[in-house]
This record gives sequence, structure tokens and C-alpha cells, in this order.
Amino acid sequence: MKRLLTRVAVALLALTLHALAATALFAQRQPQNQATAPARSRADETLEWWNHIGNKLIAMAKDFPEDKYDFQIQQDQRTFAENLLHVAAVDYDLIGRVSGSNIGPDFGKDKHNPPRDAYKTKADVVKLIEQAVADGAAVIQQQGDAGLDKTAPFGWETGKHVVHHSYIWITAIEHSTEHYGQLVAYYRANNLVPPSSRH
Repeated sequence: MKRLLTRVAVALLALTLHALAATALFAQRQPQNQATAPARSRADETLEWWNHIGNKLIAMAKDFPEDKYDFQIQQDQRTFAENLLHVAAVDYDLIGRVSGSNIGPDFGKDKHNPPRDAYKTKADVVKLIEQAVADGAAVIQQQGDAGLDKTAPFGWETGKHVVHHSYIWITAIEHSTEHYGQLVAYYRANNLVPPSSRH
């Protein structure tokens, strides 16, 4: 009986040591918990989202068939091309407010709706939206966090009041996102899949 108990004890000890060794080996193979990286600058975070939505719109502009650029779901809506032109024009308006300078083309009396006949081809529209996104990114990078903290009178849907420049960038990003959603509907109405939805 004493021998049996000794054998059982040795077997349990061996099993325990084996389990401990396996646990230690498994733990070594797992990535060690690394300290969370500190938050990036607010300008870098703003730039990320500016480029994120901007690049989605650029991808659509390049991808959508040129023969459907004047497509609209309803007659009182902007066409596909007019949506992109509108986004670029509004971006330039807001970039100009933040930078305090005239950046981008002169769109005439209706500064938020460039005339289609001034941007007749798909290439013209693509170039404008690409340039608007690039120019906005450049201003965010040049001004950094200090630029986001500056203030200016601003009035859009919320009424005129003084806001931080960060608020103006958020407004521009949100506006682009609204139009991205509308252009997704234009894709679906043509039995097309938007670039960012493809796997």
C-alpha cells in the first residue's frame, strides 16, 4: 500500500510538473502585454479621419463608370459628379476659413456648387477631389495641434458662433461622410458595389 501511495504521489508530481512546464512554454509563445502607445497628436488624429473619408471619395471618383457620372436617383438631386464637385468645393471653403487664405479654384458665384461644364470629364472631377483632399491634409499638418485650437466665427447648420478650428474640420469630415453615403446609394441603384465594400 505504501508503494502504491508513493507511485501515485510521484505520478501526481510528474503530472503537475508537466502541466507547469506546458503552461510556461505556452506563456512564452504568447506576445507579452506591451504598454499601450501614447495618444497621437490631435492633428494626426484629425488628419487620419480627413484622409480616411477623402480617400474613400477619391476611390469612388476613380471607380464609378464615366458614362454614369451624370446619374441621379431623383431629378431634384445632384448627379454623381455634382456630389463630388460639391464636396470638393465645400472642403475648399472650409480649408480657406481655417488657413485664412484663398486655397483652390474660384468656383464662381455659387461657391459650393461648381458648374459641371467647368469639370466636364471624369479626369477633371477626380483631379479636383484629389487636390481638395491633399490641400486639406497639408493645412492640418502645417498647423498642427496649435491650429486646431485657434478660433473663428462660423455658421452653418448650427447658426453663427465662434468655434475652434477643430470643429470646422469635424464639420468638413461629417459633410463628406454624408455625401459618401449618398454615393453608396448611387452605386447600389446601378447594381454596383462601392470600392470600400469589396472584399
